[in-house]
Amino acid sequence: QRLSLAFYDKYSTGRLISRITDDVNRVQTFLTQSLGLIIIDITTIAFIGIFLFWLSPQLSLVALIPIPISYIGTTIYRRFSRRYYHRLWRKWSYVITVLTESITSNVIVKTFGKERDMFKKFTRSLTNFIEMNFSVFKFEQKFWPAIGFSFTISSLLIWWIGGQEVLSGMLSLGSLTAFTSYMWRFYGPINRLINNLRILQRAIISGERIFEIIDAEQEVKDKENAKDFKFRGEVEYKGVWFTYDGIYYALRNINLRVKPGEHIGIVGPSGSGKSTLIKLLLRLYEPQRGILKIDGVKIDDIRLDAIKRQIAIVMQNPRLFSASIAENISLSRENVTLEEIIIAAKAAKAHEFIMKLPEAYDTDVGLNGSRLSGGERQRIAIAAAILKNPRILILDEPTSSLDAITEEEITEAIDNLTRGRTTFIIAHRLSTLRNVDRIIVMDRGGIVEIGTHEELLRKGGLYKKLYESQFRGFMKQRRVEKIVAK
Repeated sequence: QRLSLAFYDKYSTGRLISRITDDVNRVQTFLTQSLGLIIIDITTIAFIGIFLFWLSPQLSLVALIPIPISYIGTTIYRRFSRRYYHRLWRKWSYVITVLTESITSNVIVKTFGKERDMFKKFTRSLTNFIEMNFSVFKFEQKFWPAIGFSFTISSLLIWWIGGQEVLSGMLSLGSLTAFTSYMWRFYGPINRLINNLRILQRAIISGERIFEIIDAEQEVKDKENAKDFKFRGEVEYKGVWFTYDGIYYALRNINLRVKPGEHIGIVGPSGSGKSTLIKLLLRLYEPQRGILKIDGVKIDDIRLDAIKRQIAIVMQNPRLFSASIAENISLSRENVTLEEIIIAAKAAKAHEFIMKLPEAYDTDVGLNGSRLSGGERQRIAIAAAILKNPRILILDEPTSSLDAITEEEITEAIDNLTRGRTTFIIAHRLSTLRNVDRIIVMDRGGIVEIGTHEELLRKGGLYKKLYESQFRGFMKQRRVEKIVAK
C-alpha cells in the first residue's frame, strides 16, 4: 500500500496475488519443513560416512562417487531452472488475472453474453500453464535420472570390488554386508537432500520475486522536513509535464492557478489529461517537470497524510468496501461517532434510504456495494466526503450515470458538499458546469481554453464544439423519446 500507482501500472492483479500467496507459501514450506530435514540429513550423512570409512576406506571412496556428480548436476540445474520457473509462474499469474477479471466483472460478462469467451480465455491460459509445467518437467528429467543412475553404478561397483576383496580375504562377508546396508542408509539422506535442494531453489526464486516487490522503490514519499498544515485551498500548476510511460506526455506545460474556494470545471475529449491533472493533485504520481503547489508550498514538501486528510474525491462509480454503511462513510476519518456519521448522511441525502434498510447503518453493502443502487452508492460516497470535511474537493462526473430524479437529489447533496471549498469538477455533461467560476478545456494533454460557460461559447473554440455536439445528441434523444411515447 505504500507504493505509488506507477507500481500498480506495471504489475497485474494476478502477478501480485501470485507473489503474495504462492511465492510466500513456497518460502514458508521450505523454512517450516525442508530446512529442518536438510539439517537432519546432513548430520546423518556425516555420521554414517565416518562409520563407512571405518569399515572400508577403499569402498567408501567408491560410495562417494555420486556426490560430485550430484553437486555438478544441481549446480547446472540451479543455473537454468530460474528461467523456467519464472516463465511457469508468470503463466500461473496470468491464470489468476483472468480468473479475477471474470469474477469481478461478472455483471459485464453476463450482460454482454461473454460467458463462453471468458471460459475460452480461462481455458487457454490454463492450457498454456499446463504446457509450461510439462516443459519444466522435461527440463528436470535431464538432470535427476542421470544423478540417480550414478547411485546405481556406484552400488554395483561396491558389490564388484567388495566381492573381489572377500574372495581375496581382505574383507569378510559380514563386513561387506554391513557396508552395503549402511551404504543405502548413506544414500537415502543424500537423495532427500538433493530433493530438498530442488525445493530450496524454488524457494530462492520465490524469495527473489517477493523481494522484488518489497524492495520496489517508493516513488511518492515524504521528505524528511515535509510540512503538515491546514490548507486554505489555493492550487497552482506551473509548467507541469507528466508521462506514464516515459514516451508520450499525458500532460504538457500545464499552467493554472486556482483561488481558495473557487469552483473549476474540467472538460475535454477522452484522453485529454483530465484525470491525470487530478491524480497529480492527489499526489498519486510525481510530475517529471514543473511545480505543483498548494497554498504556495510545493506539493512534494507537504506530508502525504496532510494531502490525504484535506483532499477528498467523489468518483463517477464509487467502489465501496464489503462492510457496513457506517464503516464505509467513516473511512475518511478516524474515531468518529455514529451521530457524526448520521449528520453527514443527512447532508448527503442518504439518511432516508439508509433507515429503510434491514439493519440501517449496520447493513453490509456487499462486494463493491453490490447491494445498493448507483444513486445510493453515490450518496454514501458523498457522505464520506462531507464527513472528511476537506479543503479541496474533486468530483469526477458524480451524476453522469444517474436518472433525472436521483440526479436532482444528488445535486442538492453536492451543493452542500462544495460550499466554501476549492472544487474541481471533471464533467462530460457540460450543462452541469454553468454555475462554476471557470471552465478549463483540455486537449492532447494541454489547456487550450479557460473561461466561464458564456465566455467559452462566444469564443467558438473546442468547448463550443463539444457543447453543440452534446446539444444535438440531447435533441436527437428527445425526438426518439417522443416517438416511443406515441
